[in-house]
Amino acid sequence: MNHIDLLIKAIICIVFAVIVYKYRVLDIGGALFATFIGAIILFLQGMGWFLLLLIFLIVGTIATEYKVNFKKKRLQEKARRKTMNVIANGIVPTIVAIFSIKSNLSFLYASAIAVALADTMASELGVLSDKAYFITNFRKAPPGTNGAISLYGEAWALIGSSLIALLSIPLLHLKPLYAIGVIIIGMLGCQIDSVLGATFQGKGKGNIISSDALLTNNDVNLISISISVLIAYIIIAV
Repeated sequence: MNHIDLLIKAIICIVFAVIVYKYRVLDIGGALFATFIGAIILFLQGMGWFLLLLIFLIVGTIATEYKVNFKKKRLQEKARRKTMNVIANGIVPTIVAIFSIKSNLSFLYASAIAVALADTMASELGVLSDKAYFITNFRKAPPGTNGAISLYGEAWALIGSSLIALLSIPLLHLKPLYAIGVIIIGMLGCQIDSVLGATFQGKGKGNIISSDALLTNNDVNLISISISVLIAYIIIAV
């Protein structure tokens, strides 16, 4: 890597940080950590890997901001994402990028981001549906309740994981068969997230921590992505 490449990548990281914070995509802590994660991935694995992460952030932000006032009332929370949310969604892809220096783990990387975007789309857009059901027993649930799913949200989860899978073909040079695997892992991870939410996150909504919660929303995100990547690793190792 020559000095010009280093300078270009450094400028990209700075511009990324300024845009993320200026347009209030994240709070200042989230913006700094997102820039740190982006820099690691950009410098270690190149522009394709960075762009896939950037696409997740852009699409996830659009989903978060869509009908934001309605969702604030329904979820009784602020929609702006904070540092811990960035860590929960970004730490696993970053670790994969680091370990991918010696071996190609692009399938695991794409799978991690697919899970993150599928869950983001399902939760941010699924909450708009009035027909939600607990994933554990399929009883009707108030929209936005932890562990509740809807056909509308599942459809958006599929769109999110499919988007990452398709873009992984040109950006990560992923084979089409592995891209199909990314879609499957993305959807599976989204369901794992819902089951964990219904089981361990209590009866609250979104980032609201109820008195009976054993895990926070960020904990659930991190665990579901980690489990999904482990499953993806087992698939390619067998």
